[in-house]
Amino acid sequence: MYLTDLMTIPVNLAGLPGLSLPCGFDRQGLPVGLQLIANVLQEPTLLQVARAYERATPWHGRQPDWLS
Repeated sequence: MYLTDLMTIPVNLAGLPGLSLPCGFDRQGLPVGLQLIANVLQEPTLLQVARAYERATPWHGRQPDWLS
């Protein structure tokens, strides 16, 4: 179970803010996420970057074909 969190646990232990955004689909149609990490107490900057990414890409409004 912990292996699924392998890429997120170090960020949490370090106390850094992070978030994940949808950024496409793999060849099997499964969603892929982009993890953004900021410095301590930089949550506002992190959210601004995430919002800019969402405005520049269509991924947040799409879903896998198998859900349609």
